[in-house]
Amino acid sequence: MAVTSDLPYSINDADNHFTEPPDCFERYIDPSKLHLAIRYVLTPDGRRMQLFAGQPSKFLSSASGQVTFSQEELTKMLGAPVAFDPQDSDLIRRDVPGVKLNRLNPLRDLSEEERKAFIDEWRHRSEAYGNRDLRLALMDEQGIDKALMFPAAAHDIEYEFADNIEALYANIRAFNRWIKEEVGYVAQNRMWVPPYIALADPVLAVQELETVIADGATMIQTKSGHAHGGRDNPFGGRSLADPAFDRFWSICNEADIRLAVHLGGTDYQKYGADWSEDPEAVFGDFDAFQWMMYWGDRPAMELTSGLILHNFFGRFPNMKVCLSEMGTVWLPYTMRKMDHAFLMGRKAKWAENGRLDRRPSEIFRQHFVVAPYPEENVQRVVAEVGIEPIVFGSDFPHGEGLAYPSKYVEAQLSAFSEQDQKLIMRDNLEKFLLR
Repeated sequence: MAVTSDLPYSINDADNHFTEPPDCFERYIDPSKLHLAIRYVLTPDGRRMQLFAGQPSKFLSSASGQVTFSQEELTKMLGAPVAFDPQDSDLIRRDVPGVKLNRLNPLRDLSEEERKAFIDEWRHRSEAYGNRDLRLALMDEQGIDKALMFPAAAHDIEYEFADNIEALYANIRAFNRWIKEEVGYVAQNRMWVPPYIALADPVLAVQELETVIADGATMIQTKSGHAHGGRDNPFGGRSLADPAFDRFWSICNEADIRLAVHLGGTDYQKYGADWSEDPEAVFGDFDAFQWMMYWGDRPAMELTSGLILHNFFGRFPNMKVCLSEMGTVWLPYTMRKMDHAFLMGRKAKWAENGRLDRRPSEIFRQHFVVAPYPEENVQRVVAEVGIEPIVFGSDFPHGEGLAYPSKYVEAQLSAFSEQDQKLIMRDNLEKFLLR
């Protein structure tokens, strides 16, 4: 079952995923901080568990194994690193791409035998998910020229270490070392794997930024939603445009660094206390209200609005932002509300005389690109915000992703001209990536 593309041009993908090895933090962390490393262990009852500086995940559901161990049990678990087969399916995400989709589900209309063959094919190909050279070859088969690759660990690292700044930066340094040494921040000018930088400590953030730029990074990644509240307020927040980060963003602006933001863990559920919800609920236990209000859309809306209405781009005009795996359902509403505030003369924080120099929607079109989810209505969002910010994102190889990205054109973009199809599938992201 060959992976092929029948498009007359190659694709650029703004939402692709690369699998990090389970021991990358232990191998690349400063040896003096090994006890703080993210690592996998075997529990006394034989289960595999991921620990963060010796603590079980706060992101997963309690039903998924978030338990309290005795010190004796914890010591036994952490006594020595456990050797794991890198192909162990329990440790490496081996989603079959597309099986969680509806209209674009690749298993639709297949016989049982054909479904089995499809699943077997992608399980066989899963080695490429975490191997740079195999992945570049698979990209060739899929018709992908360039792609943003997001390893899973970066999505929740700041959530897990919100109140442990030392562990946060030690693991970030290890994570970025792994990218540099084993994949590359920009591999063959085709794969962009953005190093992750937390803004919890502005001084340490600048140090890490200068390190990754010196090592060749042209793009960085930060968390979704507001920035960390700082050492004195670890469960609070700050705007990414807060002057506390001006030195950080000045360096990015001068070096023409791009910013990528991907869906990931936040602490937005804390706001549920005002709605009779548990403010300490973890993602795995979210009910429908919590999932709707605190997972994805609201962090994306606040991030976008905060950057624009806090005059981030007036102060750092070279900055460009890519929003991956956050969809676009929220976007038309956000553009209308920001423009309305602007036209009513509402002040923009950290702007001279409190006034932006142009409409927020214009700022968005000039400084952002955003990838719709594979089954979203692209016509609707383009009608509201224009085609310039819209880029293709496959979410491969996740169950919500596309195994055959070229099929997206016929399925979702048939109403657009061939020129506009190419803007979405290639040219808009090409402009963003190549600065």
